[in-house]
Amino acid sequence: MTLLKLKKYNAILLLPIIILFTSVSSLFAQANLSIGVAPTSKTLKMQSGEVYSDEIVFWNLSQEGDTYRVYISGFQQIENQPGTAIILTPEDDAIAPYSASKWITVEKDTIYLEPNKNTKLKYTIEVPEDATKGEFNAEIFLISESDVQQNITAAFANLAAGTPFLIQIGDDFIENAELLRFVTDKKTYEKIEVNFLTKIKNLGDTHITPTGEIIIENIFRQEVARVPFNKNNQSLLRDNIGNYEDYWDQSSYLSPNKAIALGPMKAKLLVTYRTFQPGFAVLNGETTFWIIPWKIIIAILLTLLLAIIIRTWKKKTEKRV
Repeated sequence: MTLLKLKKYNAILLLPIIILFTSVSSLFAQANLSIGVAPTSKTLKMQSGEVYSDEIVFWNLSQEGDTYRVYISGFQQIENQPGTAIILTPEDDAIAPYSASKWITVEKDTIYLEPNKNTKLKYTIEVPEDATKGEFNAEIFLISESDVQQNITAAFANLAAGTPFLIQIGDDFIENAELLRFVTDKKTYEKIEVNFLTKIKNLGDTHITPTGEIIIENIFRQEVARVPFNKNNQSLLRDNIGNYEDYWDQSSYLSPNKAIALGPMKAKLLVTYRTFQPGFAVLNGETTFWIIPWKIIIAILLTLLLAIIIRTWKKKTEKRV
């Protein structure tokens, strides 16, 4: 099917791929959500020349029926933001190296969704004979016919539902990544409110979901805390860079194992990303920072100073007597 109508729209749509295909995702988080969809995402392993057919189920959550245009497009990750993606414009989709939109056909270009009723849309994916090994993507989604006819950029903003696909071609995939940065957002903290910033580049031909831990030690090499890395399982599409943020906060300067969290601290990052033999590809990083509760230290020093002054004054008073 053609996507020429999409040329009228410059807006882009955020996709709900926060936990990209690693579990069942929720419906698209939009304030005016009026359509449900199943499946909410799909991952397929296929071979060159293979054909696959199935169906998507849409249902209308509003009390009024509406006609929707069916569109197919590839998507790409938002720059440096893992777990996110944007629909490609027709121009970008035509030259996108990992778009599978041309492989997909649907049985109809428009569908009418009645209130509180399911509507099925059949689709077929035909992988070209000359398709190269690796992971490709596409999205089947709907835009209201009324939005399309009004020629407004709100058409994308009103997009209610769609199913993103990850199509893996071949059997063996290259899972490779590089750690570009591991630092804290500051070098000195008064309270234990530390934000760890990590940048990872996906060098492979399939998406990855890096996971691991940040191990924090004090000056005595005692373990103070362990912080889960990427606890939301945000994935990174192939040939992309992702910035990850992980937070460590603690109300006490003393850990459960009685290790003190003061002074110079060291954080060690241990990350795995491979689905096969993950322990053979670990990303390691280290960074240092300080925890200095200067207000508490000043209060203690002032208390000590006051105690010294009082003691000195008492001694002088006793001598006079």
